[in-house]
Amino acid sequence: MGYKSQENGKKFEQKLCEHLSKNGYYVIYNEKGVTGSQCCDLNVIKNNKATLIECKNLDNKSGKFPLSRIESNQFHAYKKYRECGNTRFVLAIQWNNAVYIYDFGLIVLMKDKIKSIDLKGIEPNWKWEDEK
Repeated sequence: MGYKSQENGKKFEQKLCEHLSKNGYYVIYNEKGVTGSQCCDLNVIKNNKATLIECKNLDNKSGKFPLSRIESNQFHAYKKYRECGNTRFVLAIQWNNAVYIYDFGLIVLMKDKIKSIDLKGIEPNWKWEDEK
């Protein structure tokens, strides 16, 4: 991943932190360390329910998010999180100034059947211009 992509990804993570915090979530931002890798980007809690969030920024015009961009340590983190009795782990994709949320369990089920998620024609969970 190039430097510009990393910067765009970091900006998305930080923007999502701010959005969730403004909407009543307690947010823990797992900023990348020396290795550049961690189990997920955000831990958020609201109403005694914890959710892990992996953030991905999509810069292409096609709207196709390749599942190959999800790292093996993220699949491992999902598996361990589930083994501990937790269920809320999501993938947040930013594309065209909008955010799409997918349950990570569905990603795990789809990863051997499809190569990408096509966001075109899908209604996003929210658009940034809707923010006030």
